[in-house]
Amino acid sequence: MDVGEMQKKLSQWAQENSTEQRRDLYSLLCNELWLRVAHHHVNSNQGRETAGIDSITMSNFNGNLAGNLERLKEALNAKTFEPMPVRRMYIPKANGKKRPLGIPTIHDRIVQEALRMILEPIWESDFSTHAYGFRPNRSTYDAVSYIANRSTGQGKAYQWVIEGDITSYFDTIPHRRLIKAIKKRVADRDIRALLWKFLRAGVMEQGTQKATLTGTPQGGIISPLLANIYLHELDKHMESKYLNLSDVERARRRRQGQSNFLYVRYADDWVVLCNGTKEQAYTMKEELQTVLENMGLKLSEEKTKITHITEGFSFLGYRIIREMGTSKMVTKVEIPEAAMKKFRHKTREMLAPRTTKESMSAKIRALNQFIRGWCNYYRGTSVPSKPFKKLTNEIFWNMAHWLGRKYKISMPEVMQRYVEGSTFKTKSTTLIMPSEYKAKKLMAKTWHNPYTAKEEIEREKFLSYENLWNGKEGDRLGWHDLREEVILTKGTTCYLCGTELHPSEVEIDHVIPRGRFKEPKEADRMKHLQPICTSCHRAKTKIDQKVLSRMR
Repeated sequence: MDVGEMQKKLSQWAQENSTEQRRDLYSLLCNELWLRVAHHHVNSNQGRETAGIDSITMSNFNGNLAGNLERLKEALNAKTFEPMPVRRMYIPKANGKKRPLGIPTIHDRIVQEALRMILEPIWESDFSTHAYGFRPNRSTYDAVSYIANRSTGQGKAYQWVIEGDITSYFDTIPHRRLIKAIKKRVADRDIRALLWKFLRAGVMEQGTQKATLTGTPQGGIISPLLANIYLHELDKHMESKYLNLSDVERARRRRQGQSNFLYVRYADDWVVLCNGTKEQAYTMKEELQTVLENMGLKLSEEKTKITHITEGFSFLGYRIIREMGTSKMVTKVEIPEAAMKKFRHKTREMLAPRTTKESMSAKIRALNQFIRGWCNYYRGTSVPSKPFKKLTNEIFWNMAHWLGRKYKISMPEVMQRYVEGSTFKTKSTTLIMPSEYKAKKLMAKTWHNPYTAKEEIEREKFLSYENLWNGKEGDRLGWHDLREEVILTKGTTCYLCGTELHPSEVEIDHVIPRGRFKEPKEADRMKHLQPICTSCHRAKTKIDQKVLSRMR
């Protein structure tokens, strides 16, 4: 079976039969190749080593991959598969509060991914072009581009902005209504029964299991898709009444004193722009409140604001404001001051005096990773070069002082040893400054169903301040600098098999197992280290471990 071709057929069928239900989907879930592809996707995720309540990580699962997938397939075939409760953990939010996450087991994640691979192609043919969150080939950039382009220009004076907020959306989705919404497209009872099991699997928190009677746990692979399916009702309401109007109909509404609207939704964050009066914006807010109440959801009165666009509003981490350009009023997308403060706080934390024992090369790699993600997220803003230049200057001097403290040398010595051009460099790593990232114009693109169009499916990589590597090396402080020194001294050829390697592929091996040295520092001397490839390193490590176990 060609999984990609099968997904294309599912999406084409859904497109051609927009009101029909699809049967015979459960057999795909039990297909070995389908499960293997699902496993590959989960195995590629950043959190693959985070265990659920059974303490099994992806490494443990991969230890007997064929056997584990076979048992999973048999349980699905026999319809005896039972999801386990998710493990509750909390991560800090920007406002100081904590966001609850539900971590499923590895087995549950693979089955959820296999379900997503079946359901997403069907629903992608139905979903609104105004919904952007957690969808293939759609991103925050696309959502903000749409607002910026549609609200700029003559006759497009959208003045009032409704900033929508649904109270605890992911925790309050009614299960029966969600399954009813899925039933409109999925006739297969076995698929719906399995989804119901996942919804009702419960949460394990501090050793106590709690029932989940509403909501989809944030952290589950299929949760974003289910959340989009349920809010599709809101999208359809806006499209049918206000968004799918011709230019003639929009002009008629304006002549009659009625307003037109723009609507953009990203998961449970949404905004509505109104080109009428403030009273008409309040009327729209009340209408949306009624729609959500009929869905069993609640609009947060406290967080749902109505703002004039010249005052600016926040959406998806950007500040959007309409103000005077060179000759006319234009919509500008800016980096919020809060985001600038967060960036400064994070880089100062990474270059704090207490971190000077860490390798310079590790520190540069960690900074590059963070700077790249942050600048790529904000390079689509209006004139990002100004804030980027300001941050570049700050990072330069923070890094210079960090090196001065690390090597106990003066600023002139730091400049002489480590500065090249306008940045810092080791033999193998260069600090990439924010000023090197060029502006990216906000371009609104024509949407195509990614499963039927000839385009590669991509998923948005999110900018996250949580669990960000800051250059810490654990117990092996200075190891990255030592690795670099070995490569410079002994080259990039594997000492065991002779394979020529790229510097990034080189692994450093102790010729004599490290455990045989009384002094760890002696083990890390240059004469005891050699560059080797990954496969040779694994094979040699197994032999070394056997030798050490006999000696003990």
